[in-house]
Amino acid sequence: MPDEFEFPFEPYQIQKDFMKNLYETIEQKKIGIFESPTGTGKSLSIICSALKWLQDQKERQEKEEREKIETVAEEEDNEPDWVNEQYQRQKVQQLISEKQAAADKVARRQKRVLKSRKRFKREQNKENIWDEECEVRFSSSDCSSDSDSGEAVYSNKIYYCSRTHSQLSQFIHEIKKSPYSTVKVTILGSRTNLCINPAVTQLRSNYLINERCLELRQSSAARNKQEEQEEEDEKKKKKGKCEFYSSQKVRDFSAHILSEIQDIEGLVGGAGEARTCPYYSTRAAIPEAEVVLLPYNMMLHKDQRKSLNVRLKDAVVIIDEAHNLIETINEIHSLTLHEKDCITTHRKLSVYLRKVKARLKPINLLHCKQVIHCVSQISSCFKKLQTQKQPRTYLFTIGDFQTKTDLADINLFDLVKFIRESHLAQKVQGYQDDVIKPSDDVTIHSRSVLADIASLFTCLTNADTAGRVLLVCETDNSYLRYISLKSEDPFLPLLRECRSVILAGGTMEPIGEVQQQLLAASSRDVTLFSCGHVIPPQNLLPITLSHGREMELNFSFEGRKRPGILQEVGNILLELCQVVPGGVVCFFPSYQCLSDCKSTLQKSGHLDKISKIKTVFCDEAGSKNSDGILELYSKRVRSAKGNTGAVNTGAILMSVLGGRMSEGINFSDDLGRCVVVVGLPFANPSDPVLQEKMRYLDSTLKSTEEGRTPGQTYYENKCMKSVNQAIGRAIRHANDFASIVLLDKRYGTERINKKLPAWIRKHLRHSNSLQHTSQTVSNFFKERQGDSV
Repeated sequence: MPDEFEFPFEPYQIQKDFMKNLYETIEQKKIGIFESPTGTGKSLSIICSALKWLQDQKERQEKEEREKIETVAEEEDNEPDWVNEQYQRQKVQQLISEKQAAADKVARRQKRVLKSRKRFKREQNKENIWDEECEVRFSSSDCSSDSDSGEAVYSNKIYYCSRTHSQLSQFIHEIKKSPYSTVKVTILGSRTNLCINPAVTQLRSNYLINERCLELRQSSAARNKQEEQEEEDEKKKKKGKCEFYSSQKVRDFSAHILSEIQDIEGLVGGAGEARTCPYYSTRAAIPEAEVVLLPYNMMLHKDQRKSLNVRLKDAVVIIDEAHNLIETINEIHSLTLHEKDCITTHRKLSVYLRKVKARLKPINLLHCKQVIHCVSQISSCFKKLQTQKQPRTYLFTIGDFQTKTDLADINLFDLVKFIRESHLAQKVQGYQDDVIKPSDDVTIHSRSVLADIASLFTCLTNADTAGRVLLVCETDNSYLRYISLKSEDPFLPLLRECRSVILAGGTMEPIGEVQQQLLAASSRDVTLFSCGHVIPPQNLLPITLSHGREMELNFSFEGRKRPGILQEVGNILLELCQVVPGGVVCFFPSYQCLSDCKSTLQKSGHLDKISKIKTVFCDEAGSKNSDGILELYSKRVRSAKGNTGAVNTGAILMSVLGGRMSEGINFSDDLGRCVVVVGLPFANPSDPVLQEKMRYLDSTLKSTEEGRTPGQTYYENKCMKSVNQAIGRAIRHANDFASIVLLDKRYGTERINKKLPAWIRKHLRHSNSLQHTSQTVSNFFKERQGDSV
């Protein structure tokens, strides 16, 4: 294990500890759970330790190859000398030939990478970068032969996964800043993010984008080499062919991707100049990439991994922002199907069968009829349940639902295979515009419901304990939802096949939940690592407040109905805005609570008083202008900085726990000098999905020592994860400072306290007086005067 790690600057001790533990976890083939608060350089620590291991592993393998050849050359046994000499000569020659063949593949690839890099740099200096001459040169003269395309060299690989493309792009920038900026990296994304063909990107639904891309690609792949070389521009303009896709150009651009680290924006821009498909180029780069960046769903879903040809064996998988991994896995493997969609799909299938019945083989005809029968039975199930007055929500085990819909005797495995291999969804979709006409009771959607139905069939082949089927019957919007319950089943292949799996996050508490629900099925050793923050203790003021000016603070669903409770929020915010410099970010448990509070404060006059001190910005449910609101808030805070004597001292942003602004947004320095959390965001306890998840956990796990059932623990953990993410928005680097004010008497209880991050919990203060809290916060910022960044 190395004593030191290369780092862009002198690392803090917690970063050194993080890197040593991560390196050791990978080296010893363990599972790791790593918690490092936001702002402690977690991404750089991951990069500098994981890539150090990758570099060392490569050197060790090369050394082992050399020693293996030397060992074979020195072997002796009891055979005659001439037999030994002949055997040794053959074995050594075989090893040398294998090593040389692998080296030749790498050399050919490196040569293509260098040529691609020179060509791109040369052409970027021209006004017309990808003219006809350049394109022909790029697609033919400098490229490897077709025979090389199948010679992919699978390197030792690290897969880095995160929730969003923006987080992956941030990680790319961190790699560039690290000592390992020459590593081969490819970043994967959806067609929505990567496609550059206007004929595809103008489509509004993801399904249509995917299907149109596949159609154009198949047409493009069908062109022979003679067609590609003759009258290229004219042929590209022909309908039904993608002008950006050809296997040769994809191979070349994949070489360019590996020659220089690029984020998604850079890839798309470069591909646009090269007139090449970035979507397939990034995938073509996977075999020889050393680091592959991809969103959660591409790694966590078996079908997605298969489509990408992701090889888990001996790979290192790092899942960042893993605090919601259990919920993410369950959500990825759940699905919703609407009654109207089933009716539409049944009609399209019936029309399709009438049109092609005479041309179908007997076995395909049988399967097609079975699919129609299954869809019909699911639709009929809705109608049967709608005739009953109560209840309107029904929950079934997988077996019960199969019996209810008469699907128990049908081989669903065969139907799924038939739908996918025959491309039935695409074929049936073509009859939507030509044959199916909208009616009063049918809504036609721009996607293939049959693909969702095939996924439902797959879900119905799971064990009874793996999920539940929920049917909600409403007048205009009846739907079926498959609820995935066992998150450990989809995650198990990663634990079995990967060399090491690392789960990392700013707040991984409660770690016990991850161990119970994800790792229990694995016998591998687990490394637990958690560190404090890099900021000095005096730069953080976390405080709970149990009483407002006139009443006790309890923002439970029933507590929010008490007269005067929302006015107390106005009293508290008004006091804090008078003593906090810069920006204040206030999080509410729900959009409804935010809306009610805003309306109450407008009527009481609190909002006018607050706006005279700090400009007020409010997030709204379903708003597509969150980025715009955030930008205006940031500008107002920065414009007020240093403006001594001004009446308006900054801005206050009101948002929602679990919303977009509570996760992944950087409120560093003056943008987040105070984070206020109103209440606790407990989910609706009557939600049938939540209830079923809690029942499942109660039936499979043991209660806590305090007597809390697993379902109750899960319910609280789900709430506190949102709180922990929100309060971590403020402290973003070693010199930052902020106050955190938690408004609710329940934050003063030990059970809630211990679910807060350790770096906050150990400094937490409790107050039952608004005046005392205001004075404490005021003193905190007076002591920080002159430290503002």
